[in-house]
Amino acid sequence: MITVQNLVGGYTHFPIIKGLDLEVKKGEFFALLGPNGSGKTTLFKLITGQLPIYSGNISICGEEISTLSKLEKAKKMAVLTQEVQVSFDYTVEEIISLGRYPHQKGIFKQLSKKDRKVIEEVMEITQIGEFRKTQFRMISGGEKQRVLLAKALAQEPEILLLDEPTNHLDIKHTFQMLNLLKERQKTTGLTIFAILHDLNVASLYADRVALLHNGSFLEAGEVDLLRKEDQLKKVYEVKVKSQSHPTVPKPQLLMTPNHFSSSQLFNFEDSYKIIQSEDYLHVHFNRPLRTISNTAVGAGIQWLKQFCQFEGPKPDKQLPYDAGIVTSAKLEDMVMVTKVIEDIHMMVIVTGGTGKSINIMLFIDSHFTDGALIDGYMSAVEAKVKTMHDLQMFESGESSDTLLLALTQQGTNIAHAGSGTLVGKAIGQMVHGAIKECFSKYAEKIH
Repeated sequence: MITVQNLVGGYTHFPIIKGLDLEVKKGEFFALLGPNGSGKTTLFKLITGQLPIYSGNISICGEEISTLSKLEKAKKMAVLTQEVQVSFDYTVEEIISLGRYPHQKGIFKQLSKKDRKVIEEVMEITQIGEFRKTQFRMISGGEKQRVLLAKALAQEPEILLLDEPTNHLDIKHTFQMLNLLKERQKTTGLTIFAILHDLNVASLYADRVALLHNGSFLEAGEVDLLRKEDQLKKVYEVKVKSQSHPTVPKPQLLMTPNHFSSSQLFNFEDSYKIIQSEDYLHVHFNRPLRTISNTAVGAGIQWLKQFCQFEGPKPDKQLPYDAGIVTSAKLEDMVMVTKVIEDIHMMVIVTGGTGKSINIMLFIDSHFTDGALIDGYMSAVEAKVKTMHDLQMFESGESSDTLLLALTQQGTNIAHAGSGTLVGKAIGQMVHGAIKECFSKYAEKIH
């Protein structure tokens, strides 16, 4: 649909785009990505004919763009730029009607019934019908962008070129606009070529993406290339963490600002307080810890700093907590084990000695990768199961056991924490020892 071959072009005597090849397929949503100054808008203007081509060629719908008249290009291609400027004081409806110009016949270019039908349709789908008689200059920047999108759609183009289409829009209207475009893509076969700055939005909506760097493509392909953290860091000069969206099979990116640096390291042993009573156990850290758990409150993977266990119903005392465990275990029999292994501080707290409810809270002063986080959790589970087996304490019925693993995400980087690793073995030993001591306390009581 759009073919770019060995393209060189830009401003006078200054080629921004250098030998670039690109193919945008019919009916796809293609997103062009890259930092400011990488050449995105220059490429956009070369495709739309606003800047001269030094060498190479650009074709749309199989025809070289230089051979097409402005009217022929307007029938095939519509453009929406981020510059919301209109010289004359038109109403919204008049602005949109300009999109029908390439399809009008005769000397006086009168609007036909079909033209008016198309105008009504695009005003409805872009939700700007209420402004039809309002002067364009009187509406907000986001509303102007929607009006100009309606004008572009009124052209009924085969190709829609978008330069930062969501630049003036809030989150709600950004998603509304892109949902609308995806629907048009699916129902009409519209080809979309968009410059986008938001990498997460691009990942969610684009079929393919290209990463532009210093006037050349670093890579083009499926959106999974946004999982390449080192490549993104090279282009954007920002520390990037790629992860999967929880409900959509697309990558999403997290950026780490410079102010989160090693200067914020804190002493683990001085960072928490433990309060214990007959009916609750409260562990309060000064800083949030990255936590994975199956607790009644705060389950999943998130950042938490207050952890509480309740024996039976919640006590009258108002305790703030992010992770809450309701247990039948006797909290007075709590066992705490600490360990330091290669400068990594570790602490495990275990409650339960009846075999009906074992609650494990494991705190580690280290930085775990996602894989190590799962490894560490599994190491604790394996140690618990082995200990229960060794003690011949077999669970009957549905288990109410709880396991929480919390990490400071500072200091030593751990990539693996399986039971065969040094850290994994330490986790297993601590969990094993603490559970065994809990059962010993319970055994002493009942005898």
